[in-house]
Amino acid sequence: MQRRKHILHFDDINHSHEVMGFTGRTDLPDFHVYTLEETYPSTRKVMPPYTFRFYCLMLLEENSHDAVIDLNTNHLNGPANAMFFQPPGHVSAWIRGEEQRGFLLYFQPEFLSHHHIPLMEEFPFFRPTEINMLPLTNEEKVALRDHFVRLERTFKNQHHPYRVAMLQALLLALLFDCKGLYEGYQERQKYLSIPASLATQFLQALEQHYLTLRTVQAYADLLHVTPNHLSQAVSKEIGRKAYALITDRVLLEAKKLLYYTDLNVGEVANYLGFEEPTHFTRLFKRQFALTPLEYRQQAFKKQV
Repeated sequence: MQRRKHILHFDDINHSHEVMGFTGRTDLPDFHVYTLEETYPSTRKVMPPYTFRFYCLMLLEENSHDAVIDLNTNHLNGPANAMFFQPPGHVSAWIRGEEQRGFLLYFQPEFLSHHHIPLMEEFPFFRPTEINMLPLTNEEKVALRDHFVRLERTFKNQHHPYRVAMLQALLLALLFDCKGLYEGYQERQKYLSIPASLATQFLQALEQHYLTLRTVQAYADLLHVTPNHLSQAVSKEIGRKAYALITDRVLLEAKKLLYYTDLNVGEVANYLGFEEPTHFTRLFKRQFALTPLEYRQQAFKKQV
């Protein structure tokens, strides 16, 4: 499996909104915060891989990001509540669910430049070499949601003379609160057995990077272990080979695209990073004994 040659890149927040189909706009060039509910129904259902010049924070609430897979027989379940952190240059892609709740926040590096804080050094969840997702308890989710509510309220108060300064202060408060929660989560992971902790980190990393990282070596490098160490831990705790889980995650996304979108097989292959549709079709058929087109036709027949 090879990566795509071209990935969309956005320097401007409003330009990214325009391409994604979101009708909301920000009057500030360096900052925007809004609820996920506001993105419906205009935002496009499928967004191919892209990168930002800016930072992104996303709070997802209470199973709102569950995706029904494979004709309602399987579910892709993440933590009930979670924070996601995307630094500039992070590759993202999504298939939009219908019931997502939470908040999205974007800010350019310049927005906090007056505070002279090296963001990736101060906040580990922004580092490309770290896991950029934080599972939350209900209590933690409520606390972080309060931060977002205050930020959104301040953002909408365009006539306040100290609006930008207040947004900067509130954003820093959110980031430092997230840092405390992130460090607490990392500390709790230490009490798991080493294989269990490593397997958990692998699954979290896989969910974030399956479009761009396709080898056990790549995930081992991300998690600072050897490929053999990672493979043994995953096999012991999950009962499956790490490379098989990587392939399964890519093909699970393929099933979603074939069933829930009108993309043709070539477009699905391109979205998933295959340079040639024939490579994708061959892998899909080897795994499921059906071509992608046959799978789509069979899936629709079962729904009639």
